[in-house]
Amino acid sequence: MDELERIAEAFPELTWSRARRITEGWDHVVVVLDEALVFRFPQEAPYTEALAREVEVLDHLSPRLPVRIPRYDRVAPDGSFAGYPLLPGRTLTPGVLGALDGAARGALVDQLAGFLSALHTAPVPGTPLERVPASCLAEDQDDVRRAAATHLPAVLSPEELGEVEQILAGVDALLAADLPAVVVHNDVYSRHLLWDDDDARLGVIDFSDMCRGDPAVDFAELHEYGEAFVRAVHERYTGPTDPGLLDRAWTYQCWIGVYMLTDHFDVGKTSWGVARETFDRVRRGR
Repeated sequence: MDELERIAEAFPELTWSRARRITEGWDHVVVVLDEALVFRFPQEAPYTEALAREVEVLDHLSPRLPVRIPRYDRVAPDGSFAGYPLLPGRTLTPGVLGALDGAARGALVDQLAGFLSALHTAPVPGTPLERVPASCLAEDQDDVRRAAATHLPAVLSPEELGEVEQILAGVDALLAADLPAVVVHNDVYSRHLLWDDDDARLGVIDFSDMCRGDPAVDFAELHEYGEAFVRAVHERYTGPTDPGLLDRAWTYQCWIGVYMLTDHFDVGKTSWGVARETFDRVRRGR
């Protein structure tokens, strides 16, 4: 049974004229109906098992955050998929950000900093956030190390392999350190940020990797927009910070560059061109 048949069976009262299927995500198939409703179908058991938690957590967080986030209002009876009203806005690519005028850019920075601040300081005890799991970075690091040793010697130069090892060693050091642990989105980057020009309002989507970890993680992929942007957001950030936060954010960003190289071979969701471009970007430094 395909996704549209599953939607029709679960919600027989629902009708639509157009459907758009999105498969470029890593863990979900997404179906958009009439550019008004979004249905997300987890593709792996852990994400299916986590869906009920995500629905509850986002319902709890929505009124507490200064940005738009998904608020599921349709959950399949078997809990295998769920849907929410489409958030308005266009994907905040570096090009879209670069074209914003000063006022819009300032509003965006303020809202993004406000989102991270509110999320990272959200009280956990006695709330649905108690169900948010701890970071799995240590397990992911083990997987990346194994994949790097298996696949990368054939495609990287000795110098590049040395840089990979340096990056992985840096993450080992962070894993061994006593770092703060807060609720983090854990995947804040352009594909998950939407900018609504009409209302000058930010939307943030895809909370399926939310966990409790180092707040620096949520600054890491903002380097896609450049170091100055990361620092501008951090200057307005009122969450838990310390002198090493931005350096750790860069270490995590470098790790993502290595992760994408290994993902190309292990999973295949990342094209070699995209993986190589990301790795080359972090090699150039901040």
